[in-house]
Amino acid sequence: MNRWFCWTMLILVLAALSSLPLSAEPAKNNTLSDKEISEGWELAFDGETFDGWQGMKGTPFPSRSWTIRDGMICTQNDRSGGDIVSTEKYSDFMFELEWKISPQGNSGIKYLVQQEWLNPGFQPDYDDDRKDRMWRAAVGFEFQILDDSMLEGRQEKTSTGSLYLLYAPKNKQMNPPGEWNHTRIIVLGNRVEHWLNGVKLLEYELNSSELMERVEGTKFHKVPGYGIKAAGYLSLQHHGAPACFRDLKIRRISGR
Repeated sequence: MNRWFCWTMLILVLAALSSLPLSAEPAKNNTLSDKEISEGWELAFDGETFDGWQGMKGTPFPSRSWTIRDGMICTQNDRSGGDIVSTEKYSDFMFELEWKISPQGNSGIKYLVQQEWLNPGFQPDYDDDRKDRMWRAAVGFEFQILDDSMLEGRQEKTSTGSLYLLYAPKNKQMNPPGEWNHTRIIVLGNRVEHWLNGVKLLEYELNSSELMERVEGTKFHKVPGYGIKAAGYLSLQHHGAPACFRDLKIRRISGR
């Protein structure tokens, strides 16, 4: 074969290879792709500030309880408490985020939170410090986060991915404490779905007689209107143990 022909073919092959796209780089945390932007997704955490988040019931932002580091929003390892809630309300939406907890950790993601709802465990004879912590605790529908090794016979309705105290998750595939998990919560009309690491764990219907019967069997029966669909806030829970969150993004969708 002609040597010049071989060189020409080699140059053409190298040119073709150089025009191919490089392998995709890992997506950066707390960013949106062009596709996500076109679909209507919004960041709920910019990775650098607490913009878009506030304390409960008009209380100051609990800055001693929360910190930002390495693009994560994290609870401090203390008992100070103080949940944070979004500054905006949402009604029909998809909410996605990644989270990890420490061994023996406990936290939660709450949605459709109502600022006027008082913690159902509140007692008027509690000391002022305990009253203050309960005042700053969000009440809503909770995607529970837990080191499930702590269950020790307790009901699955308190395990990771449950609708806390009301519905147990199924087909759960959870990464252990210290590793990241991905959660998706979908609220569309009265239907709600909990997802973990790409697997649907449960679904339920707000306003339904089944849900309201379950509510009656829990502490939430003390909360007027619990189980009824209404626009509300998102919340991240401070439950004492370290927990971190990143890649918080939300997409408003049309109800039905």
